[in-house]
Amino acid sequence: MKFIKSLQESESVTSYGQIRKKQVRLKKNGEPYLRLVLGDSTGRIEGKMWENIEEFEKEIQEGDFVRYQGVVQTYNGSKQLIVKQIRKALPEDSSNGFEMKDLIPCTDYDIDEMWQKLRSLILEQTSRPCMVTLLNNILDANEEQIKSYPAAIEIHHSYWGGLLEHVLSVLESALFFADKYPDLDKDLLIAGAILHDIGKLEELSGASNPSYTTRGYLIGHVVLGRDLLRKEADRIPGFPPKLLMLLEHLILSHQGKLEWGSPKRPKMPEALILHYIDDLDAKMNRLSRILNEDPGESDFTAYDRYLERVLFKGDYDEPS
Repeated sequence: MKFIKSLQESESVTSYGQIRKKQVRLKKNGEPYLRLVLGDSTGRIEGKMWENIEEFEKEIQEGDFVRYQGVVQTYNGSKQLIVKQIRKALPEDSSNGFEMKDLIPCTDYDIDEMWQKLRSLILEQTSRPCMVTLLNNILDANEEQIKSYPAAIEIHHSYWGGLLEHVLSVLESALFFADKYPDLDKDLLIAGAILHDIGKLEELSGASNPSYTTRGYLIGHVVLGRDLLRKEADRIPGFPPKLLMLLEHLILSHQGKLEWGSPKRPKMPEALILHYIDDLDAKMNRLSRILNEDPGESDFTAYDRYLERVLFKGDYDEPS
């Protein structure tokens, strides 16, 4: 097993990966070629197959685990793989080092420990019984998805368990600010932290190779999350209508800006804080991954189009 992060220019490689994306494109002369994005637990690499693509295009699909052979090249400053041969991985490949878990990026934290901490904080920190019931019902009904789904396809926490990691991190920040500013409604902040991205469970297609669902494309996780909240609140007799409305606002405004996908901008202190801690956690996760994964030897990373900047990765200490 050769991991993508360790691939070097001009290296001939035979290894295993997962097809994250697959597209048939046209060369300048009009002939088709196959563009692939191969991934494993250490990263992704773009691959191109120039010959015999009809056979391979039918054999492999997005999400498949594959055995590939190719040569690593550098194009426009980034590594790419010229694929010579590719096929689906077989059970007998395990004798050559193939393990499915090595091909799926995963949170660095223990998923069961994060889950137990999330459940404990709800019981310890939430004062309204109806809110405890609401949150527990939603978590009980969606446990396996919440434990496995990424928080996004690419931008942040884009790996197995990423949604749970992100939600727990936002919740811990929410509790910090609830203590710092005692006038805040802690229950609202807790529920907002846990539910702000719950619509991702319908927006994304799965955990191991997620793509946007039709509802994800046409409606989006913000409104899908509000709809899920309404449905679950309706199942609790006597759930306070005003409390439900405030929770809806937290979900609908958590992106912060209309141009970022929020139907509403935050209009409550709890909504404003939720937006900023959600945005900060997402950006810090992306920043950390860029610093850890950037392959260059410069003191600065390559330009990141989401953060819209390069990042300094040099030594903070003065040279001796």
